[in-house]
Amino acid sequence: MAGYKDGLAFRYLQATKYDRQKPLRDSLGHIPAPARFKVYPQAERVELTPPDVGQPADLWQCLARRRSERDTSPQPLTLQELSLLLWAAQGVTARAGGYLLRTAPSAGALYPFETYLYADRVEGLGKGIYHLEVGEFVLERLKDGDFNRHLTAGGLGQSALRRAAVVLIWTAVLLRCMVKYRERAVRYIAMDLGHVCQNVQLAATAMSLGSCPIGAFYDDDINRLIGVDGEEETVLYLATVGKLG
Repeated sequence: MAGYKDGLAFRYLQATKYDRQKPLRDSLGHIPAPARFKVYPQAERVELTPPDVGQPADLWQCLARRRSERDTSPQPLTLQELSLLLWAAQGVTARAGGYLLRTAPSAGALYPFETYLYADRVEGLGKGIYHLEVGEFVLERLKDGDFNRHLTAGGLGQSALRRAAVVLIWTAVLLRCMVKYRERAVRYIAMDLGHVCQNVQLAATAMSLGSCPIGAFYDDDINRLIGVDGEEETVLYLATVGKLG
């Protein structure tokens, strides 16, 4: 029986170490560069409202109060609350050439992920699957319908998914990061999404909402739900958000 150090996790970390004694070369060949963010041109678009960034918030209090809250209430979110959460996740704060700099850091400013969501209870927004188009800061409606049971089953039956008003779904677009960082890219994508999810949790805390990050799910069930191939683009992280009782 192979020891745990022969497992995939240990082998990946060893294989992607930078070493002064080894050249930074690999056998991957040419990697095509995908678009810097996705657009669904045929989708119905829902305008979002960027926040008033002059509004004061006590960062230190938000850090002290931040917790993973699973027991959210049946109350809906407002569209404004959802806008604030999405701006915290991927709001564009500056432009540098062709790069859209955002609220969270990303290795090489590549932002190798996309933000989708399932809206279960949002005032003025129909139930369904949406994609955040970051350039124009709009939601693109991909699927109408109640996917609560499907998403909860795909998330190993976790009650936080069943109770949530909104479930944020982040995918990794591997080539967007691999074009620069090659095999090491997977390290950076996970870091990037950690930054993004923490922004969402702090924003939720500032608005007295409950949120909970989720990493355990049947990957391809969620990939099929949002319509991605599970290879060049695959789900990596979820987060639930809802009102606290």
